[in-house]
Amino acid sequence: MSQETIAQILSIEGIAVQLYGDARQEAERIVKEAKQAASTTREQTLAHVRQQAERLVAESKATAEIERDRILAQANAEAQQMEALAEQHMEHAVSHVLAQVVGRE
Repeated sequence: MSQETIAQILSIEGIAVQLYGDARQEAERIVKEAKQAASTTREQTLAHVRQQAERLVAESKATAEIERDRILAQANAEAQQMEALAEQHMEHAVSHVLAQVVGRE
């Protein structure tokens, strides 16, 4: 084998080693960027999910407060009706007791 052939082989080998090193560095860079992108996407997704959860909790609280207010208003209305009915019955009961007392004397 001639010196020139050996020099060409060594040159090609050197180029191959350089290409392999470059490819390895490029692969490492791509993997690093992919990991960073995945991490960023994960953080963004978690932030979005947290915001949705907070919004749902706030909506649930608002709905619960509205329902509570409706129930309280209904209970107050029913209590007023019961009081009015009790007053009507009280007048009848007092009249009945007075009639009984007056009738016994």
